[in-house]
Amino acid sequence: MLPDSEKSAPSLASGEIFDLGRDMTKYFTIAIILTSIFFPQPAFAEDISNRDSGFLRLVNKDNRLSADYIPANLVEFGGVNLHPEMQKAFTQMQNAMQADGIYGLSIQSAYRSYAHQKSIFNQKVLELAMQGHHDAENMAAQSVQPPGASEHQLGLAIDVSTDGKLCRSFGETPAGKWLESHSHQYGFIVRYPASKTDITQIVYEPWHLRYVGTPHATIMKNLGLVLEEYLDYIQKVKIYMFWGEGEYYLVQHNPQTIPCETVDVSSLYPFCKDEYIITTRKTYQESW
Repeated sequence: MLPDSEKSAPSLASGEIFDLGRDMTKYFTIAIILTSIFFPQPAFAEDISNRDSGFLRLVNKDNRLSADYIPANLVEFGGVNLHPEMQKAFTQMQNAMQADGIYGLSIQSAYRSYAHQKSIFNQKVLELAMQGHHDAENMAAQSVQPPGASEHQLGLAIDVSTDGKLCRSFGETPAGKWLESHSHQYGFIVRYPASKTDITQIVYEPWHLRYVGTPHATIMKNLGLVLEEYLDYIQKVKIYMFWGEGEYYLVQHNPQTIPCETVDVSSLYPFCKDEYIITTRKTYQESW
């Protein structure tokens, strides 16, 4: 019988988790090799040969983008600019909402440059300072990300509404409730939930959606994790197998001890320096 430290994490209805332990590198290497054989396709049509374009990139106050960072290949959609994969996913999600009788969902904000975010943040600081708050900058950072700390600069975040307003009561509307229940099916997460403000360091924003891709969004939804927690979780469990409708996904954490040459680098996403999260896909129809 395995000791508790080496037992696999509990099974979930949405997939199986395999915790290989920190020191079992040879087994992880075998898993990498088997994955390259059985899961040859890149992750859910995600082209991340440019490593800065990965859908799981963490941006917050502790992980900031440079002032000159501009994502490549943004597309114009409804007066805003955003990642093309997210634009397709949003359109599919919008159509699904309409099929359920919920209309009017629109994007109020998407990509923002560093300079634009700086202007928004400074305006909030000024507003609070004029109200007499002595700690205006720290107070502003609870509701508006400082420049470089906003996911909007990635082109992978959107603010949505049905009436043109961004307010917390949106979470209680039919659209807000629908997004909370179904947005993960289209690759989105409600990035700043009310129950996780201590982790995200941002107040509840039911209108702010982050695109991470359907497998990751589904796993996060099933496990009740925000992005910060999810990245830590994958690093801990090493391998997570998830099966959806007609497809298998394998999400792996590749530590520094595993040479990246053992896998196709076009399907790698940087977890941090010299580490990767690898996501691969295989359909049920494909032979093993």
